[in-house]
Amino acid sequence: MTSEDLTPYIDKLGDIYQEIDAQYAQLQGVYNGFSCDGCEDNCCNTVFFHYTLLETNYLYRGLSEINDPQQIEVILQRAEDYSRQVVSHPYDSHKLRIMCPLNLEGRCIVYKHRPLICRIHGVPAVLHSSAKGRQEWDGCQQFVLRCGNDAKAKGELLDRTPFYTRIATLEKQLREELVFFHKTKKTIADMVMDFANMVMSSTMQGCSFGCK
Repeated sequence: MTSEDLTPYIDKLGDIYQEIDAQYAQLQGVYNGFSCDGCEDNCCNTVFFHYTLLETNYLYRGLSEINDPQQIEVILQRAEDYSRQVVSHPYDSHKLRIMCPLNLEGRCIVYKHRPLICRIHGVPAVLHSSAKGRQEWDGCQQFVLRCGNDAKAKGELLDRTPFYTRIATLEKQLREELVFFHKTKKTIADMVMDFANMVMSSTMQGCSFGCK
């Protein structure tokens, strides 16, 4: 299957992400315009793992739009450094604080194509599942400090359930079409390096990111 064949799946994920972003923005309004501005506990320096082919390929789309050679060099170097640190902490990587290689000067350079956790982290949320029942999150530390009392009074939560369900269904369909059933577990740094290797291998020109 070529990258072009993945387009319908990637586009559908993009539609789901737009709905998530809209609901997140609605909750920001409920909680007095809550934002990440000024947060010292930046979630961009938290080590997150990502488990879907959809997220990986959606990020690839964003990476393919980066054309600045200097940015590419910096991103690759940072991704390699990031990966080395994670690998050297196999049992406590969650304690590491490493800035995401795609965060340059405090901004995500693939913001439109950022993974799921980067979209939902922050505001209080709920998830219903048959395995674990009802799960709730109070929000990030910044949210609790700024809006904790307000949240208890209003009780407005971002319901992750319909979004997770639709993404899981789409992921299942993609894996069945690809006949790919291995588990995946990647950091953004892993995705960056995999994409660079994939593009270099396909073009045989030493080209990365900007080549499509």
